[in-house]
Amino acid sequence: MVGLFIAFAAAAQAAAPQAPANDDPVVCQREQSEVGTHMRPKKVCMRKSEWEYVERHTRDTLQSLNQKGTNPGQALGHGSKPQ
Repeated sequence: MVGLFIAFAAAAQAAAPQAPANDDPVVCQREQSEVGTHMRPKKVCMRKSEWEYVERHTRDTLQSLNQKGTNPGQALGHGSKPQ
């Protein structure tokens, strides 16, 4: 799910509506790496409106996958494989 969030974060920088800088401050967050990796959390900085866009788009995508009965982990290639 972290990978999905980071993918949307990259897309948000290009697609999010731009507001005046004084009303839309830059917010930095540390994004955790995949579970089980030894990588440090990555610092991601975006405008507040971009974070809101990413959160809304991620929520909508996960809701859509749940309505279709798809496991988000399997949709991203992280599910168990049939034997």
